[in-house]
Amino acid sequence: MNSLLSGERPEIAGRALSVAPDDTVAFDDARPAAGDGIARALARLVDPSVPTDAAERAIAVDQTNTSVIVDERLVVKVVGRWAAADRAAHLLERLAGAGSTDVAGYAGRVDWRHPSLGTSALAIVTEYLPGAQDGWDWAVDDVEALLAGTGPEPGFPAVLGATVARLHDALGAHAVPAPDDAPALRERRALAALDAALEATGRSGGPTAARLANRAGALRRDIRSLGAAPPGLAFDLHGDLHVGQVLRSPGTPPRYTVIDFDGDPQLDASERGRADAAARDIAHLLVSLDLVAAVAQKRLGRAEPAAFAWADRARDALLESYRATLERTVLFDPALLPGLEAEQLAAELTYADRFLPRWAYAPDAAITHRTPSTDELPEDPWTPPPFEPTST
Repeated sequence: MNSLLSGERPEIAGRALSVAPDDTVAFDDARPAAGDGIARALARLVDPSVPTDAAERAIAVDQTNTSVIVDERLVVKVVGRWAAADRAAHLLERLAGAGSTDVAGYAGRVDWRHPSLGTSALAIVTEYLPGAQDGWDWAVDDVEALLAGTGPEPGFPAVLGATVARLHDALGAHAVPAPDDAPALRERRALAALDAALEATGRSGGPTAARLANRAGALRRDIRSLGAAPPGLAFDLHGDLHVGQVLRSPGTPPRYTVIDFDGDPQLDASERGRADAAARDIAHLLVSLDLVAAVAQKRLGRAEPAAFAWADRARDALLESYRATLERTVLFDPALLPGLEAEQLAAELTYADRFLPRWAYAPDAAITHRTPSTDELPEDPWTPPPFEPTST
């Protein structure tokens, strides 16, 4: 069920909405929070069976938007900026219409019709999944147990491959031929990402900078292959797919659920909404398997070759399952993977530089492992930083 608010300053739970010049959405100049009744009021607009005194509970993660659990059965995602949830709402509606069970159940959306800005999604309401963890927890736990000799070979890579294939089949029903200049655009975007990573690591110097500089030539060769590939087909992807966007809920077998269809947060809103090749989602997911291997080594407190040996097997299993499950096989061009993976690894380093410096060790490890070095600069072998239990 969907609902619509109208006006420049409609009220929710007694607090008026406003949009600042920078597109920030605020409730009486403050973001909503669990316990203030805003999420509950929005949930009731979508599902009137939600009790008027339903409990609210915060989701304790850093988010661009605000997500609150209501009545222990619904998650209300409230936007922090105008139009920030439009893409996700559109794709979730499309997947719900296709009968997908690979995403959380979609309850509906609350739109805001603003007199000058138009209509945009203010909130999305979806199923709450009790006990679910994201992949930066459950995937790393599985790999750490394997490396420590206390757990079996993880089976999740094949599950992820099949899951994404089903999502791509549903979303790819709307695929169109990519424009003729798509290969050149992909190449330019990827080269810009590499240049940004080189600049970011160069400013700080140290072993990460040397390792990346020694591999820049090989990364550029992979990226330039994007310009030689055919345009192929394009459709609305997930856009920011990694293991952290996959929740695992307890059960036999466990349930895997893909979340957060907002697109890549490092891109401008106009770029996030651009259709692209299926290989981009797969490249991002493959890179995240290497990042899981890096995080597991950090937890173990040592560089462990068996971690990347697992990543090699995991990548093969994911790709095999994806290709075996994908019905719309014309959507996927594996020739795009090397260049798109190189771009994503570079983007991970830039993300670390801008937002999360402690994360740089993970893409550094993956680049060092995957990419041949020219050895032009003296470099130290990669080793994980000390483990801090509160962070990856």
